[in-house]
Amino acid sequence: MATVSNWIDHLSAAEVQGAVYPGVGTEGILVLVLAVIWIGWHVMADMQETRKSKAIAKKRPGSNDWKSNVTDG
Repeated sequence: MATVSNWIDHLSAAEVQGAVYPGVGTEGILVLVLAVIWIGWHVMADMQETRKSKAIAKKRPGSNDWKSNVTDG
């Protein structure tokens, strides 16, 4: 296993030349992919919540229906 004693010489060597970590140059694409996933997540969550809200509204619960879920404690 090789050891590095001078990082400046190592990073300026021809075989390295800026490749300090894998995926150099893909940051912009990764940010765009993450933004699309993030927006998609929120759209899907909104669709699910709207569907559940409509199902509850279709049952037309009364103002006192929540009392049946309260336990005597």
